[in-house]
Amino acid sequence: MMSDKFFDQELGTRLQSLRAQQGLSLGALADRSGVSKTMIARVERAESSATAALLGRLCAGLGVRLSSLIAAADRPATPLSRFPDQPVWRDPKTGYLRRQVSPPAASSSLEITEITLPPGKKVAYRAWTANAYAQQILVLSGELHLRTGDERFVLRKGDCLDFDVLRPNAFENRGKTFGRYLIIIRKH
Repeated sequence: MMSDKFFDQELGTRLQSLRAQQGLSLGALADRSGVSKTMIARVERAESSATAALLGRLCAGLGVRLSSLIAAADRPATPLSRFPDQPVWRDPKTGYLRRQVSPPAASSSLEITEITLPPGKKVAYRAWTANAYAQQILVLSGELHLRTGDERFVLRKGDCLDFDVLRPNAFENRGKTFGRYLIIIRKH
């Protein structure tokens, strides 16, 4: 797992680069994401560790998937992704652990991310405003309470649900053990 300081620096650089590529000022991204200009600037300068919820809001404002911020930019393009080389990030607030499983040069256009959600923790995301996508979740262990828009689901080991990011989503582990699940996305 990359160090928090290194991750924060890499994340800030990627966030600033994505914002610049879209020609967005701090104010424009703040308006799109609902995150203050001050907080965006602090994250870009690696002065603050972003939470999963904050990153979700920034990604929604930029119209990019969370994996585009979390995946290591310097990973060599290869069709193989070995476990020790997969980028891992831990949310400083919830302990939510996110592992980018898919190879950086996957020709299948699929993206697989493994999530470990600690007991009693919840991660919520706003609806995406641009470049929305559909995804599937496959629960590997534990029990997960998922809210997507007004719909609520309780998912257990082996359950798979298809849903999108056009509505707000919240993932909650109400159990006493860690919940593990895969998020599978078809990239554009």
